[in-house]
Amino acid sequence: MMNELLTPNQEILRNRIRFALRRATGFVFDIEAMLRKPELRAKRIGLWRNVADHELSSLLDQLETEFQVDAADEEEAEHTVVIRRPEAGAAHR
Repeated sequence: MMNELLTPNQEILRNRIRFALRRATGFVFDIEAMLRKPELRAKRIGLWRNVADHELSSLLDQLETEFQVDAADEEEAEHTVVIRRPEAGAAHR
């Protein structure tokens, strides 16, 4: 998902997380770079929860749900079977 263009709602969520993290820590984070590697996402989100207030926790919940939905969509796409029907002309060859 991180390689694709973000929807407006995804961009808004990331901006809200960026500002909430800045309020909580005083630092500006490059959210996209930090979430790019799927194997590090859970660890980073966990670290952000250590400094999170209620608002940031809620935003992080939304982000995790987004990643879970994306992972489920990718898994479903991997298991989708496409059966092609033979073309009418090919059957008579």
